[in-house]
Amino acid sequence: MKKIALIVFGVVLLGGIGFALWWVNEREREVDVPKESFIPYNSAVVVNVNANVNLSSKIAIAFDREIKTFRESMLCRVVDTLKQASQVDTSSYVMAIRVEGKQSIRFLYVLNRSGLFSRGDVHAFLQKMFAGVQVKERKYNNQKIYLASRGKDEVCYAVVGGMVLVSNSELYVEDAVNQLSNPGEDEKDGAPRFKNVNRYFSAGAGLNVFLNTTCFSDLLPLLLQKDFIAKQTNIAKWFKWGALDGEIKPSGISFNGFVHYDGLKAAFPVAFKGQFPQDSKLDAVMPADVKSVSILALNDVKNYLASLETYRYGAGQIENVRKRKQEFARLFGDKLDEEWQALLKGEWGKGTLSYDASRKQEEGIVVVHVKAGSLARGLLEKMLKTYASKSGTSEISLYRSFALDKDKKVSYFKMPVPDFAGVMWGYVLGGIATNYVLVEDNYVVFASSEKGLQAFASDYMRRLSVRDQEWYQKLRTKLSSKFNWMYLSEMVSMLPYYEQVTKGTLRELLERNKEGMEVFSSLGLQWVCEGDMLYHTLFLSTEEVEQKQAQIMWQTRLDARMSMKPAIVVNHNTGERELFVQDEGNTIYLINDVGRILWKLPIEGRINSEVYQVDMFKNGKLQYLFSTPSHLYLIDRNGNYLPRFPLAFKSPCKQGISVADYENNKNYRVFAPGVDHHVYLYELSGNFVKGWDVPKSDNDIVSKIYHFRVDGKDYLVYADQYRLYILDRKGKERVKVSTLLNLSGNTPLYLTRQNGQMKIAFSDVNGEIVLVDFRGRVERVKGEKMVGGGILNVEDINGDGQDEFVYSRKDMLCVYDVQGKLLLEKCWENAELSFPYVYRFSARDSRIGVMDGKGERLFLLDMKDVSKGFPIRGNSPFSITFGDKGNAGFYLFAGSDGTHLLKYRVLR
Repeated sequence: MKKIALIVFGVVLLGGIGFALWWVNEREREVDVPKESFIPYNSAVVVNVNANVNLSSKIAIAFDREIKTFRESMLCRVVDTLKQASQVDTSSYVMAIRVEGKQSIRFLYVLNRSGLFSRGDVHAFLQKMFAGVQVKERKYNNQKIYLASRGKDEVCYAVVGGMVLVSNSELYVEDAVNQLSNPGEDEKDGAPRFKNVNRYFSAGAGLNVFLNTTCFSDLLPLLLQKDFIAKQTNIAKWFKWGALDGEIKPSGISFNGFVHYDGLKAAFPVAFKGQFPQDSKLDAVMPADVKSVSILALNDVKNYLASLETYRYGAGQIENVRKRKQEFARLFGDKLDEEWQALLKGEWGKGTLSYDASRKQEEGIVVVHVKAGSLARGLLEKMLKTYASKSGTSEISLYRSFALDKDKKVSYFKMPVPDFAGVMWGYVLGGIATNYVLVEDNYVVFASSEKGLQAFASDYMRRLSVRDQEWYQKLRTKLSSKFNWMYLSEMVSMLPYYEQVTKGTLRELLERNKEGMEVFSSLGLQWVCEGDMLYHTLFLSTEEVEQKQAQIMWQTRLDARMSMKPAIVVNHNTGERELFVQDEGNTIYLINDVGRILWKLPIEGRINSEVYQVDMFKNGKLQYLFSTPSHLYLIDRNGNYLPRFPLAFKSPCKQGISVADYENNKNYRVFAPGVDHHVYLYELSGNFVKGWDVPKSDNDIVSKIYHFRVDGKDYLVYADQYRLYILDRKGKERVKVSTLLNLSGNTPLYLTRQNGQMKIAFSDVNGEIVLVDFRGRVERVKGEKMVGGGILNVEDINGDGQDEFVYSRKDMLCVYDVQGKLLLEKCWENAELSFPYVYRFSARDSRIGVMDGKGERLFLLDMKDVSKGFPIRGNSPFSITFGDKGNAGFYLFAGSDGTHLLKYRVLR
């Protein structure tokens, strides 16, 4: 019996142990309850944070102080400690946010308990963590809730099944626990709930963000002014909910997903319903210096304007709008809506040039794309005529004009009302007063000031736009090519505006971290209509944008990349400087000093000579003389050919022409070395010069023809591959050079003074410097590290009265003295350096300018170092001019950014 009793007792004991294990296991089955089931339905924002997301080092460094302050709070310390001790799963967790009371923002963390530890282990760990801190324990719905306090800082936590709940609000934890026993609370107003919200997200995203209705009605109004996007819109009524995937990358922070607005009559996105995304080109006419751009791009104008009225009715704005439109009808005449609607193409753009924080005013323009600019101008003229008649104002006083330069005037109108665009087409275009208006091609441009109109007209004339800005180019690639509404901004410039449209803790954050905010270079926001939802893209870029080391005065777009060093020429009518350039499509341009293209003309071939200004008729009017390999060109300043030109050479002139005026009496002589080894001499009329001996070289000519005057005598000098020729004015040999040479295909020759004696200098294929005096004697100088294949220039760089030899080859620039001693060496890795031009700033200040063709950089340096502010961007050799007397800077002209010609102002 004892044995039987012991057996029975053992079975009961084992059964009891098994039952206890089963009971514990049943209790632990709550581990299987997903995190989302614990999130109270009235949470405004729910963020699921996955393990693959981390702040980039740039952001972490920029906001180091803020991050440390946040991590020092009890709430964050508890969460961090649990994760570090592996008490909770670190692969993902949920953070929910809501508003309690009037303005208190509270957080709730929902973390998966690690499988390594039981609930008791987590409790024990937390109790040990809060040793010495006042902790209150109480029961709520059969769960224990703990509240730990240290002064005003407190944290509430509970371990429920497989979850650890941590919050800075006891009420928030109670609501989370209550979710399990009251699932009905999870079904309110038809919005998607958190227990199945994952179906809206991408599994691989670093962040999943759900925006609940209360996000817009309770949370965002605490952080943003209600009309932060546009006047008379209310952020609290824009959307019902949204589901976004977030990523944090070295290039920036992005959020992509859908926001839902169906059923909200006062939601402005209702106006987009039924629209298809468009590929807008309106940014191509926005001025280059705008700091922010917003564009509406719609396929159905009639539907948009009708939907806009529906929205205004739902938002309670319709009476104010109708009243304002009635005032417009009284001022400008009836049927404005119909007449403008017939002209609209469906593209509107708003560009902010600057923001005045003290007056809370934007300076900028609103651009409206129309079907026919001439009809739009006629409509504006009719409106203003009616206004003048009804108001007793002089009609002529409403007509204005300004001069872009001495040759071009722009006419525009004074607009009597400042809110025309916002009232007519939506307040998303508001914020910029419509005080002035002009029509250019098929664009109607409203502006808050005449300065804004001038910015548009000046850039439009030069075919410049915000598309040319690096910040815009980098940001635009992160967004879709098609959209219905888009907003892009340069962050640093627009920070004063963002401070004004934020409030509460968000404004305080911006004000405390002005320097840190500079880590964000630009901001992009885009909406695309998808039925009852908008596909939403937000990108906050941290990509660095090249800072302007030299101020860009203007940019002018050519048809193709510039192919020559800009030739600075003189306007014989005004005395002002102008620029003569050619692009790689063989089009030549004359451009004035404010960047306007006066004319352009396609020619045959690439210019291979200097552009000479000559006075053919000796009347003070100048023409442009230059050559291509096949033709001689003579063009007047209006872009017209003179008779007989272009003139075909008797033999192709690969080296290009050169011009001499022996007596400075405008009897020009044009030298053209032919591929047939002959040197031809032309008058400016195109006739051959009589009495010229037509000298012939032994081999292919490898240089231009140079005219040197030494000791009152004229010498004409050129070279073929093996010989140097020194002739007189008739073309007869004046000095015989018997030494055999070995020269490359394009060899420049220089007249230089060495030790008080005039000599001709050049380099041979081996890199040696050859000096020839005017008796035909030859000497050679071998420079250190000087090898064949380089390019030589000869100038007095250090101001000692002796010329130095400036030599560039691939990635190296060197300067030598007459003995070949290396005076300066500069090397830029992987560069491809161009010809080393020398620019003289004063008798004691000469500098070397080179272009790195591979890196598209321009360098200017003296005998010590690279000049301040360099390198700057550029893809052509550059020309330099100086400003007014007493101006400490200079102006530099060069090709850059693909097909642009830039004018820089550089401080010395």
